[in-house]
Amino acid sequence: MTQYLLKLIISSAIIVLATEISKKSSVLAALIIALPLVSLITFCWIYYETKDTLKIANLSIEILYFGLATIPLFILLPYLLKNGFSFMISMLLACGSSAITMIIVRIFFLKN
Repeated sequence: MTQYLLKLIISSAIIVLATEISKKSSVLAALIIALPLVSLITFCWIYYETKDTLKIANLSIEILYFGLATIPLFILLPYLLKNGFSFMISMLLACGSSAITMIIVRIFFLKN
């Protein structure tokens, strides 16, 4: 239970930190968010709990593919917002585009 709470606190702290920093500097917040901190922390927890390096290797490849699938979100969202679309519509369309891309990645590239 203690380990679960520690995981929860660390993960939440990263999100809160990035949100608070974004109020002062969007560039610094973007840098923190772009760092694969969650992935690295997850790899460490998996290694600590299982010592299964093959699982970590497979997970890192899957993260790479799904990370690439999020590119449409980061292209479409700012475009829509800068062109007068509401935040909610922009988020829905951008997330929908990434969801479709993730489905395509899952079907064609991650067949296990």
